[in-house]
Amino acid sequence: MYLCDRDISMCKELLEKGCPSRLPAAQGWKCTDQEALVLRSDMAYELGGGTKAAVSGLGFTTDSALVPENGVFLIGPDLPEIREDVSYARITLLRLDDVEEEDPQQLYAILRKLEYIRYRIYPEGYMMRISAVKEREPVRISREALGEGMDFAKVGACFAGQYAKDPRVKAVQTYFVTDPRADYGALRSYARRFEQITESLNLVFQGISMDCSTCGQRELCEEIDGLKELHQNVTGKITNHM
Repeated sequence: MYLCDRDISMCKELLEKGCPSRLPAAQGWKCTDQEALVLRSDMAYELGGGTKAAVSGLGFTTDSALVPENGVFLIGPDLPEIREDVSYARITLLRLDDVEEEDPQQLYAILRKLEYIRYRIYPEGYMMRISAVKEREPVRISREALGEGMDFAKVGACFAGQYAKDPRVKAVQTYFVTDPRADYGALRSYARRFEQITESLNLVFQGISMDCSTCGQRELCEEIDGLKELHQNVTGKITNHM
């Protein structure tokens, strides 16, 4: 899965400039079957609250050089150290088993499954208020969860554990960013880019657009190595079966 590789490389280069700390391995924070409500009266603060940045991005690769092993990284103060609303970003990078030689439809099914998991992970006391329209993911942190020892190492392990249930996921790296000096605008751009690539795959595999001249993703296809070829190959298969 090479489509995100260039953007993952550039995003990691930006993150490395913030001198991320690799957090120690931890037991995953407890997850619930459905999102638990954290009322404003029960929260300690909000990550990305109000007008603060609230970025979330998910990128896929099969390149072991980009995502060599599991890891949770932090740029900025940890959850127990925060006292008020702060800007926030969570960038998740998944390395998958090599699927490039498989049927593209199978590849698409794997990505759809992982996208579904992304929005079905519920760490207790860590309420993500996802807004796809506004491209924001603020998080309410409960005072009770902080009192029980919740931190980013445990939350990151919770996320990684849920993704790792899929045998095609070989490594998960999660970057949490709370540093007020971080370039959240650039991180948001990379997160949006990851989303655009997924949206482009949605278009072609759902047969929504099979004419490059009228496709709204044409510019993206020209920029991303291999995306145009993938679209044309899949479009040809769809056309041949009509």
